[in-house]
Amino acid sequence: MEVGATRTVEFPSRRYGRYIIRSRLGEGGMAEVFLAEAIPPRGDKFSVALKLMRKDAPPEAFADEADLMGLLDHPNLVRMLESGQAFGRPFIAMEFLVGGDLKRLMEAQETLKRRIPLGICLYVCIELLRALSYFHQLRTRSGRPLELVHGDVNPSNVFFSGDAEVKLGDFGVATARGADIGPRDGIAAGKLHYLSPEQTQGEQLTPASDLFSLGIVLHELVVGTHPFLREQTDEEVVMAAIRAAKVTLPDTVDRGLAQIIRKSLAADPDHRYRTAGEFAGALLTWSLDSGNSPTRDNVQSWLLKTLSYAGL
Repeated sequence: MEVGATRTVEFPSRRYGRYIIRSRLGEGGMAEVFLAEAIPPRGDKFSVALKLMRKDAPPEAFADEADLMGLLDHPNLVRMLESGQAFGRPFIAMEFLVGGDLKRLMEAQETLKRRIPLGICLYVCIELLRALSYFHQLRTRSGRPLELVHGDVNPSNVFFSGDAEVKLGDFGVATARGADIGPRDGIAAGKLHYLSPEQTQGEQLTPASDLFSLGIVLHELVVGTHPFLREQTDEEVVMAAIRAAKVTLPDTVDRGLAQIIRKSLAADPDHRYRTAGEFAGALLTWSLDSGNSPTRDNVQSWLLKTLSYAGL
C-alpha cells in the first residue's frame, strides 16, 4: 500500500478521474496501489495512495472495504480520503505515508546488518495495539457493535508517516460479524505466516486472532526471527502455529518480555490477552520499567536515518 520505493508502471492513461498516476506502489489479490497526485478544484496538488480494484476481483469485497474505511477515524489507522469509480473501475484514495512499511524497514535493517532498537520495536507494537483496540471496539453510528477483526496484521500492512506515526492499513479481508462484512471464516484471508491457529483451521475469528498475529510481529522485531518459520513448508508453518504453546525464546530476551510474547502466542485464544488494551498495558509497563520507552522524536530520528541509509 502506501510504501516508499516505487517503479514506473505502464498504465493505459495516467489521468484517472481527478488523479494523475505516477508509479506503482504495490499489488495484492484484489487490488493494485499507485502513487498518484490529486488535482483538487482549488488548492495545491498533493500525493495520495490510490487503490484500484482488479478487474477479476469481487466488487462487493472492495465496496465492503470502502464502507468500512469510511467509518474509521483513529490516528493509528490509515485514513481514506474518498472512494468512487472512474472508467468503470472502483477506487479508494488514501493518505500517502512517506515512511514506507514495516516490512521494508525490517529488510533494510537486515541488509545493513543492524537490529531495530528494542524501544522502537515496543513503540511500534504499542501503537498498533492502540489501533486494534479502537478497531475491535468500533460501533455503527447507531451504537451497534461491529465485532471487527482485521484478519491480516503483518509487517507489510504497517506504515509510517514522516512524523513517525505508526498506522495499520489494508482492510480488504477484515470481518465485521455485526455488519455482515467480509468472509465469516476460512483460511482465504490473511498472509499464511501470520495467521492464528484458529484462522488456519477455518474457525470463526475474534480479536484474539489479531493479537496472535501481532504477537508474531513482536517476536520478529524483538528476536529477529519468525517464531514458527524455520525453512519449512507452508503446511509445517501452519502446524507450528497450531502448536504455538511451545514457543521458546533465547535467553537474551528479558524474562518479563518473554512472558508477554509467549502469552500473545498461546495456541488457545482463551490463554492470550483478553483485549488489545490489556496487551498494550503489559508492553507499556515493561517498556517503562526497563527504560525502553523512546519518544516520538527518537523514533522519527531512527526512521529518517534508516530510510536515508537504505536509500528508501
